[in-house]
Amino acid sequence: MAKAKTIDRGAGRRRKPAPRRTRPRFRAFLAVSLDGYIADKRGGVGWLDPYFTPEIDFQAFFSTIGATVMGRATYDWTVAHKYPIEAKGRCIVQTHRKIANPPPRVEAFAGDVRKLAAELRRELAGTGKDVCLFGGGESIESFHAHGLVDRWELAIIPVLLGAGIPLFPERAHRVKPLRLVHSRALGNGIVEVRYEPDRSGLSR
Repeated sequence: MAKAKTIDRGAGRRRKPAPRRTRPRFRAFLAVSLDGYIADKRGGVGWLDPYFTPEIDFQAFFSTIGATVMGRATYDWTVAHKYPIEAKGRCIVQTHRKIANPPPRVEAFAGDVRKLAAELRRELAGTGKDVCLFGGGESIESFHAHGLVDRWELAIIPVLLGAGIPLFPERAHRVKPLRLVHSRALGNGIVEVRYEPDRSGLSR
């Protein structure tokens, strides 16, 4: 198997220990096909299954998460396929419909995401934990529309679906310039990329 390669944007520079963050980040965490889809035409993601290898450490990722937000379709699919919700803390489902017999920690939310974001920032302040925006595209777009996404963490899967549910809905707000803060090529063909808003206003 090919060795994973990581591009370090800070290579050659002297590093200082990172200070403990007091403000939680809102991190969009998604797998996307090479042609930009997060699910097939039926909403399925079975095409991801061959790529779940030990190189992908979900446990390490979710250890940094204090709350998870997802859309109703993502939640229903997760429950139907008996996928565990790995993250600890609150699991907030954006929906206008009642959730029948919700598991512990799962709650419905149908309000203003700006108020939700402010609430989660207060709850997680000083914990070093972040908020995972797990999907789907409509749910994440509701945060993106208000400039609330602090980091885009994408796993680009070497698959062409041809059609399906796109990463960004058609009415999605324009993405402002981003800067690459991490990239890693895995042996299974996945490329992990992380982007953050470019505060300088210039794309790089």
